[in-house]
Amino acid sequence: MLASLLPVASPAGQAGSSVTGNPARGQTVFEQHCSGCHALGENRFGPRLGDVYGRRAGSIPGFRYSQALQRQPLTWSAATLDHWLAGPARFLPGARMTISINDAATRADVIAYLRSHPASDQE
Repeated sequence: MLASLLPVASPAGQAGSSVTGNPARGQTVFEQHCSGCHALGENRFGPRLGDVYGRRAGSIPGFRYSQALQRQPLTWSAATLDHWLAGPARFLPGARMTISINDAATRADVIAYLRSHPASDQE
């Protein structure tokens, strides 16, 4: 499980922290721990993430999202992604994603990496 591979959060590493991320470190984490289910430019087991920042949750046509994500009127931002990555099922009961990132700095790195890939810049 990804949660066991990443650093454990300290009290300062709670969701919602204002840690600034490093996209290069985020790319490494993404490639090592997220790319088994996700890609930037195509759906896999999980939805594509290249254009996730600023996108409405559960909105890619043809991807089979959980009912929880389909019904949730939220847009992916640094704050919502941080809460999601800290614990998807805690953030949104009924979510299918079971992997989380405990460390706030690591989450910030992944978010910075995702933010650096808008819809027009997918790989």
